[in-house]
Amino acid sequence: MPAPHSNLATQLPEGPLAVAVSGGVDSLAALLLSLESGRKVLAIHARMWRREESSEARACEQSLAQTVADLGCDFHLADLEKSFEESVVRPFVHAWEQGLTPNPCALCNRRIKFGALWEKAASLGAAALVTGHYARLDYNHPYRTKAPLLATAKDARKDQSYFLGLVQKKVLARVAFPLSSYTKDEVRALVAEKGLAVPEPNESQEICFVPDTPQGYRDFLGGYGLRLPSGDIVEIDSRKRVGRHSGLWQYTEGQRHGLGIAWSEPLYVLGKDPATNTLYVGGKKHTLITRARVHKLNLLVDADELPKTCLVRLRYRQRPVPADIFVVGGDAEEMTILCHEPLSLSAPGQVAACYDEEGRLLCAGLLQHLS
Repeated sequence: MPAPHSNLATQLPEGPLAVAVSGGVDSLAALLLSLESGRKVLAIHARMWRREESSEARACEQSLAQTVADLGCDFHLADLEKSFEESVVRPFVHAWEQGLTPNPCALCNRRIKFGALWEKAASLGAAALVTGHYARLDYNHPYRTKAPLLATAKDARKDQSYFLGLVQKKVLARVAFPLSSYTKDEVRALVAEKGLAVPEPNESQEICFVPDTPQGYRDFLGGYGLRLPSGDIVEIDSRKRVGRHSGLWQYTEGQRHGLGIAWSEPLYVLGKDPATNTLYVGGKKHTLITRARVHKLNLLVDADELPKTCLVRLRYRQRPVPADIFVVGGDAEEMTILCHEPLSLSAPGQVAACYDEEGRLLCAGLLQHLS
């Protein structure tokens, strides 16, 4: 079992620690490790979505409050439903309307967990925010910034640095990830060792606010007024209409299954045109890309310190590959990526993350165009 996370005691600003608790095993482990730091610790739970009004959710919340109290911590609720709706849910809907495939988890980390939730923690007197993310903070990097840099966690299967790539650099000096050196099995063992009930795994639902049902997306997006009509499916080489789709929202770039088209070769989703409600498909040769355009760039080091060649990841769980990167635009808000080897097609709206050879995250942004 790894030693207690050292920066909880030494590298964060002096003062109480606020631990974000969801009731899951990861946040409970983060709370337990924070209690070993010798600092005053408070627990803060965010209410973010309307489904939490259910009796089951309220019972879980009460159980969590009791667990926190049994550990000797104050329990605080942060009502962030309005902020979550405005900062995550509505941009998510708008992105789908534009034909993008958004990454709401990355946006939530920037605007809610390390935005509105951190502000609430600070208002309670906390000097830093502790979460149960699987990521690492590197304080001994060679770059000019005085802030620590995000880096990959020990457990590569659970590493969440990709989803944290949009978090602002200024926040990182007041954040700790005590699970950085733990595997998931070690986290479960830690919680069980302390006599706490280990919550059952519940990691199947990809997006917390979309119903986990076959028609979940249709029901959710339709509830926000999106028109979800059927339209043409066009094969990109022949420009022939080869079928009908039942709503662009059902498809994302790189998808193969669910098209229902008989063709001379397997077909993949290559693009969506909301203006004409057209879904474009093509053979596998079209699914490999070597060039990507990124916008809304979040620089974690100065632009002039970015190495010419980085390791890039254009989707979660994708193996990072070498690529040349070029920051463009007067405010360094855009970047061009030229991959050294072909990558499977990702979707506009997803995160592009650039790492150095030591696993430090140097910058990240949103994919705008791929070719």
